[in-house]
Order: sequence, then structure tokens, then C-alpha cells
Amino acid sequence: MTLSQKVLERVAELEDAAPHELEEPLFEAVDPDALDQVFRTQPNGPRRAEGRVRFSYHGYEVVAYADGRVSVQDPTRMN
Repeated sequence: MTLSQKVLERVAELEDAAPHELEEPLFEAVDPDALDQVFRTQPNGPRRAEGRVRFSYHGYEVVAYADGRVSVQDPTRMN
């Protein structure tokens, strides 16, 4: 599963909806293709082992990590 798919699945789960039912398209928050490519193995080198991409989507704070993890949090419930 790609990072963009993981984001959609997790947000949909929190919204109690199917990914295709989410009103805001992911591309309005982040380029899904770029998100899926940023941590992939490069043709001329190794995979990026560290890093993260942080963005807001559908009212949630999303962090996608180089190791494939995705964190989705409601900012009103943080701290």
C-alpha cells in the first residue's frame, strides 16, 4: 500500500467513511504521486531511510514517515 493510500484509509477510518466518500481530494493537500515517490529507492542510490512529510488534510494533521508509517491526528485533540 502506498503512503497516499495509507493516508486515505486512515482518514476515512477516522471519519467512519470509505476513502472515495471523503469530500476533500487528497491532491488539494499534497501531491499524491510526489508523496508516494519521495521515500522510494532511487535508481542511482539507496532508499531514503529517514525523514517525514507533514501536512494538513481533511482537518487532520498528517505525518508520513520514510519507514512507511502514517500518523493522522485530530489537532483539536492534540496535547
